[in-house]
Amino acid sequence: MPRSDPSVRRRASVQHDDVWTAGDVIQMDAVVAACALVAQADGWVTPDERKRMVDRMRESASIRFFGLHEVLVGFEALNMRFDQDLDDGEAVAEAAIAQLRGQPGPSRLLIETACSVAEADGGFDAEERAALLRMCELLDLDPARFDLISGEGGRR
Repeated sequence: MPRSDPSVRRRASVQHDDVWTAGDVIQMDAVVAACALVAQADGWVTPDERKRMVDRMRESASIRFFGLHEVLVGFEALNMRFDQDLDDGEAVAEAAIAQLRGQPGPSRLLIETACSVAEADGGFDAEERAALLRMCELLDLDPARFDLISGEGGRR
């Protein structure tokens, strides 16, 4: 029996640790939608929020699989929908996010990524918090896991 190449084992373990599934367009669309939804929550997307979204996308090997260009195209297209019709933009984003319901790992990382984008411009305002709470509801996740509910040590 041939010995396995250690680099293959290492790649397999990295892929196992990354809960995103390479090539899963539904996951990519959901995380892009979450970033756009939280960035748009206060009515505009700041350069810091856009940069944080890009940085988070670069950190995920399976999101990088799609290429940063594709992620940015999706993000900008969704932002245009928000600008043209806020209700339509929110509906499209929420529908994409809801596709991850029942996938605990990707759902958790989606919320963590959206929280990071929300905090990028130095604040975590009420509108962003409300958007994150809605995402938790869509994904059937406990917002307390992400320190989103008021209480001791919670974000307010």
